Amino acid sequence: MSALLRLLSLLLPPLARERYLEEWRADLAGAAELGLPRRGVVLGALALLVSVDRDLPAHTGEARGTLPRRLARRGLALFAAAALMLSGIALTGGGIVPEPGAASASALAAVGAVQIAVLVAAVAVAVLGALLLLGAAASARTLLARISLVAAVVGPVLTAAGLLLPGPLALVGLPVSLAGLVCGVIVLGGSRTIALAPRTATRAQRLPVALAGLALVAGITVVGAVDLLVWNPQAKVPGVALTEIYATMAERDGFELGSHAIWVTGWAAFWTAAAIVVTVGALVGRRSPLTPRRIAVLMLALVAGAVVFRFFAGFGFGMSVADTFVTSGGDGSLVSAVLPPLGQLALAGAAIAVGWAPRSARPTAASAA
Repeated sequence: MSALLRLLSLLLPPLARERYLEEWRADLAGAAELGLPRRGVVLGALALLVSVDRDLPAHTGEARGTLPRRLARRGLALFAAAALMLSGIALTGGGIVPEPGAASASALAAVGAVQIAVLVAAVAVAVLGALLLLGAAASARTLLARISLVAAVVGPVLTAAGLLLPGPLALVGLPVSLAGLVCGVIVLGGSRTIALAPRTATRAQRLPVALAGLALVAGITVVGAVDLLVWNPQAKVPGVALTEIYATMAERDGFELGSHAIWVTGWAAFWTAAAIVVTVGALVGRRSPLTPRRIAVLMLALVAGAVVFRFFAGFGFGMSVADTFVTSGGDGSLVSAVLPPLGQLALAGAAIAVGWAPRSARPTAASAA
């Protein structure tokens, strides 16, 4: 029973855990001495979990209003991440499937598993975001703030249900979401601003994240360019040499490899250069407001941007292959199937990182005093 109370105490605000746990244990010992059922102590602990003021400065070590804002920001970030992943899945029709012969059976199975995993992750992230928003609503002080946060959960759920089950739910979900947005703007506009301590990071903290991000962006642009120029045409026209593919495209469709290759090269150069700029910015100064989290946001956004705009860089290749060899205009290589989920996850990760701003300082008993 003591172990159960310890687990329940973990659901309390940080600075309230030890105090209430000591009280529960004392009640537990007293119940045993008096011969009373111990489940009453557990029921009392559960009632406290529901009724405790989680935003009380003495419980959080922070200014009142900080907790619901942090929960709301994180919940909205998770909602945004889920929406981005689901939008990517919808735009790619559930995911790109490589052409027969472009990959082994195990590779195709792995791609399918990744696409399913992205869908499951999107749903899980949306559920977690809804829980955080509901937690923010429970800890908010004003009725309008609670209405806004609940509407932010109910509106998208009704809209998604309306898309899956044709009916009036989508028509109801949209105005509910809009009402939540309007109420949220009113609440934020009339709320007292909470000052945040400036965050900085040393060069040693920034450098690993910046270099890892640069390597990731550069790797995607190099692999993506080779795929557009070599692997994808070969996947669309299997059994034909690459030189013969381009020669046939030039003869039948007037395809000019040089001009189209410039688009691909420009695409790769632009996104790689942007990552280099971020990396150089991360190296300037002993301390900088460009923290590892902010660097990660920028690099993940660049990864997502590179994947999205790769479509435009290779559009001419795909259309010419389709017109020349009477194939579909879509991508057909293994790399082309892997990059979209990677871009979706990168953009979702950037959204989560934006919303998951760290505390200015960990709460302590001294800070609450």
